[in-house]
Amino acid sequence: MKKVLVTGGCGYIGSHTIVDLLNAGFEVVSIDNLSNSDEKPLDGIEKITGQRVRNYKVDLTDLEKTRDVFEKNPGICGIIHFAALKSVGESVSEPLRYYRNNLEGLVNILTCACEFGVHHFIFSSSCSVYGNAEELPVTETTPFGEAECPYARTKQTGEKIIGDLCAATPEFNAILLRYFNPAGAHESALIGESPRNAATNLV
Repeated sequence: MKKVLVTGGCGYIGSHTIVDLLNAGFEVVSIDNLSNSDEKPLDGIEKITGQRVRNYKVDLTDLEKTRDVFEKNPGICGIIHFAALKSVGESVSEPLRYYRNNLEGLVNILTCACEFGVHHFIFSSSCSVYGNAEELPVTETTPFGEAECPYARTKQTGEKIIGDLCAATPEFNAILLRYFNPAGAHESALIGESPRNAATNLV
């Protein structure tokens, strides 16, 4: 059974992704520091799939603790990286916190991917990389616009870091997800968005 690591696995998108991975026959390991979530989604995932996923409460800015998760879980074949701070307004008032968390965390998870031979990586980016797009509709080939907040700049920089790694490491494959305002809940209503802080999605 192939093993996938999901960061931010207790979050809204992460928990739904874990359900789909388990239903597709993957083994899943989660990392989530629970800064804007709790482990209740793991109970919902278990009720939906019949499988209990282990979550490691690890801050990805701690490289040694992140590396320890890989050492305890040999055979990870892919990483889906959702973990990040994501409030636009908060990023304006606390830019250094966002740069440290979102970029150092990304670099550390990529470092571990390279060290442990994990060559498949999906990055949770954001539509905010487009800025105030001058041409519509926006597509995958639309270039970056001027970042309107530190959060958006962390996503633009994150994409560039991943691009540089792909260029330097031909066997490393990455997909970037630039979604807009995801909202809703699983059809079972057992998991859905339940942030600790104020929700910022448009519904």
